[in-house]
Amino acid sequence: MNFKRFLVSAICLILCGMMIISAAPVVFADETEPASEGEASASASDEEYREQISDLQDEQVKIQQEMQEYNNKIANIKDSKKKQQALANTIDEKISITEKAIALGLEKIALTNGYIDTKTAEIAAKEEDIEDTLQLFRDRVRAIYMTGGYSDSANSLIMLLSSRSISEFLTRSEYLERIAEHDKLLVEGLRDELYALEEEKAVLEKEKAVLEEEKAALEKEQAELEKQLKEAKNSLQDLVAMQKEYEANYEELSAMQKQIQAELLDIYKNLQTSNEAYVGGEMMWPVPGYSTISSHYGWRFNGTDFHTGMDITGSGVHGAPVVAANTGTVVHTKKCPYNGYSYGYGTYIIVDHGGGITTLYAHLSAINVNVGDIVVMGQQIGKVGNTGWSTGAHLHFEVRQNGKHVNPLPYVT
Repeated sequence: MNFKRFLVSAICLILCGMMIISAAPVVFADETEPASEGEASASASDEEYREQISDLQDEQVKIQQEMQEYNNKIANIKDSKKKQQALANTIDEKISITEKAIALGLEKIALTNGYIDTKTAEIAAKEEDIEDTLQLFRDRVRAIYMTGGYSDSANSLIMLLSSRSISEFLTRSEYLERIAEHDKLLVEGLRDELYALEEEKAVLEKEKAVLEEEKAALEKEQAELEKQLKEAKNSLQDLVAMQKEYEANYEELSAMQKQIQAELLDIYKNLQTSNEAYVGGEMMWPVPGYSTISSHYGWRFNGTDFHTGMDITGSGVHGAPVVAANTGTVVHTKKCPYNGYSYGYGTYIIVDHGGGITTLYAHLSAINVNVGDIVVMGQQIGKVGNTGWSTGAHLHFEVRQNGKHVNPLPYVT
């Protein structure tokens, strides 16, 4: 009677164990499955991320080369005065390069952060999978133990008594062993994958830290450049210094001024100006927002130098937009990035307004138009600078009638 009860209990345990086992899908270690949609998507995401990072790194290399070319250009200038002037006139260019570098750095950081977030989510999902698999593994081990899956003689006897034949007993034993082996391999595989993901996450965190350092360095450089730019913009035309320089080097500068005027007359003589009538109307102030006239049209420096235009300046004027005083056609441009006696007007533009009326904009830091362009009143054509014979940032503005300079003030007031 006791044996029968024992046999019935054993059979019940076996049935319960088999129900637990059969309730879960079983994939044997020697079977293979195609990659899931999630795994394929993750692989594609990894590849896309690496390609994007590679493209950004290529852009960074180009920017670094651009910055190096800029530094070489400045380093090759031997004259200290010219070098300082070149730094002032090209500081906008360097800031632009630095801003591009910062933008790229921020893009790399955002991209890496997004990738890290994706990988972190994948790791969390893998951890859940492992926990589920371990729980299933615990349930299976319990069921296998209760049904005699282990090799000790007592449990084998229970399985033997519950089997209808020796063949069924051997088949069931092999089946249960394969299930146990599969769970073991599955857990080990998930564990290895988790380690790999954690390692990749650590690498990405290091990359993020490096990018953050790059960002901080770039922002520091940008702040320094903006400080230099502010100082350059606040460097107003110093007429006292100019007069002292003129008086100290009178013969040289007087000869230079005559030479410059002769060259301008020659330029105006050969200009392909419009035969149309003057467009008319009052001209617009060529530097909006800056109204200080540091040097008027006429004789100056105790009657030793005749000023052929008027100089417009003001705090922060360096780099300020210079606009066309009236509608017309750009007929002449000259780019000269340095200052000094021999450079005279430095970088300048001449615009023809018809009827023999032209305007000239000198000492620019940049030109935004080309010869032949038709410009309208108020359109930006350049930026205020300090090129040519100049002791501070300002715009030298001239109006000429048939090539001869006249007082520009009545045209713009």
